[in-house]
Amino acid sequence: MQKVHVAVIGGGYGGIRAVERLCKHPEITITLIDQNAYHYMQAEVYDFIANKVDMSHVMIDLPSLMKSFANVDFVCEEVQSVDAPQRSIRTATRTIDYDYLIIATGSRTYFPAFIPGLREHTHGVKSIPSALDFKQQFERALLDRIEAQRQGCDVKAFNIVIGGAGLSGVEIAAEMAAYANHFYQNGNFGCRGVDVYLIDAYESILFGMDPFLIRSAHERLEKLGVHVWHNNRISEVREKQIVLDNGKILDFEFMIFTGGVCASTLTERLAFEVNAKGHLIVKPDLSLAEHPEIFAIGDVAHLADAEGKLYPPTAQLAERSAEHAVRNILARLRGKPTAPFSYQNGGVMIALGGEYGAGLLPGGIRVKGYLAYLIKKAIFWLYTAPLRRRSLIGKRR
Repeated sequence: MQKVHVAVIGGGYGGIRAVERLCKHPEITITLIDQNAYHYMQAEVYDFIANKVDMSHVMIDLPSLMKSFANVDFVCEEVQSVDAPQRSIRTATRTIDYDYLIIATGSRTYFPAFIPGLREHTHGVKSIPSALDFKQQFERALLDRIEAQRQGCDVKAFNIVIGGAGLSGVEIAAEMAAYANHFYQNGNFGCRGVDVYLIDAYESILFGMDPFLIRSAHERLEKLGVHVWHNNRISEVREKQIVLDNGKILDFEFMIFTGGVCASTLTERLAFEVNAKGHLIVKPDLSLAEHPEIFAIGDVAHLADAEGKLYPPTAQLAERSAEHAVRNILARLRGKPTAPFSYQNGGVMIALGGEYGAGLLPGGIRVKGYLAYLIKKAIFWLYTAPLRRRSLIGKRR
């Protein structure tokens, strides 16, 4: 049988899952292309920025991982363009031809242009460099406050503002508050501590999620001392200062914005149909309308349910859509019709600072507290352990 070449752009959750499924078929060769030499497990970023784990905990080496597969090549370059009629991908140094293409480049933080100063004065954490930058600046600022005790403890407020009370915002707010509380209590520092503010545009945190998760998260945030401001929209961000639509002004040392995502910058360089936030418009089977050999998965695609409501941008969605795209590629190779994508959430686990969490498991089982924390860590271990074993195999080759 003639070999079929599938190119995958993006080494995130969806891209890696697509490679894992494709490499089981010896008639297929795969090229994974990513501008970074690592897989960033952004779903665990709250632990990293709160200093609970080091950088290696949230990274997997892509060259080593790809070497563990017999029929996979890895190209560590940025994609400049895709020539769909010619079925080719262009990077700075090469042209890569393909029979099928899976675009899995994920998303980035969405900074609405109508909020002046938002991009300039806030941090995002959807990349290792931005998360590391925040972590280092935050720790330096803590040290500066401790050293300021030599001049007395009358120091200004140290506020951390989290803009956006969705899943990422709640997890980061909880973990930063837990870390700050532990830092000051463990060191018995006498000067003023850190206050965490969670700015929520809706009447409830985790808007649209299960009431049990909302209630559990709210109780935990309150216990940690997080200030949750509901029904407050950001109208302007200045240097070290946020202005809300009701005129309220809050000074801050650091602000992390988690108020939404848009597609990766790659879609700006592609001549394909996108929505207002750059997500690729796909058919029900996840392929592009005019290019049935190209599939888009995860955060880079416009994925919605039957009522048109967008699915939440999670690692789980990226992996499920990757598996479906691979099934449809295999169907095409065998001359069979493709199937529409349908997504059913397999459960939600939320980290809520320290050794505490809340979640919904399949079957509607509700958990919270230390048990939920252990389950979330077990899920992470089940995901990373096979990848780390494979990357070790690849490193030794």
